[in-house]
Amino acid sequence: MENLIYIKNIDNYLIIDAEDWEKIEQHNWYITYAHNTIRCQTMINFKRVSLPRFINGIESSYQKVKGLDFRRRNIGIDLFKYRYRKPQSNAKCKCKGVSYDKNARGSKKYRAEISVSGKRIFLGRYETEEQAALVYNYAVVEFWDGNGYLNDIE
Repeated sequence: MENLIYIKNIDNYLIIDAEDWEKIEQHNWYITYAHNTIRCQTMINFKRVSLPRFINGIESSYQKVKGLDFRRRNIGIDLFKYRYRKPQSNAKCKCKGVSYDKNARGSKKYRAEISVSGKRIFLGRYETEEQAALVYNYAVVEFWDGNGYLNDIE
């Protein structure tokens, strides 16, 4: 079962699990926006604490799908949070794991790569950004068991 908790500074409600209601409603939560991402936080003992961390009690907790849903099924624990980051908004390519190489010879100018255990793995060169993004998505499934940002390819 789920409950709603009202957040005054956005005049909206968060979705939380009923089992977390009592401990969450004891604090004054507020929403901040950073890099097109919603963050729900409170102050506890003069320290800023995020709602996913508060619910799980683990520092590396994060919200899988961004928004106002803070149920336990939407909160993950991962030491590799960078996997879920969206692609940079100022990059030439709109897809994560894809870069444009203007110096590449021939028509295959889009390069796909993924980072695994701190090492970059080259996934190949492709003619379109969409092809490279699709290969990156397959690599996320293969190397990270699907626990990472997947490009939205039409």
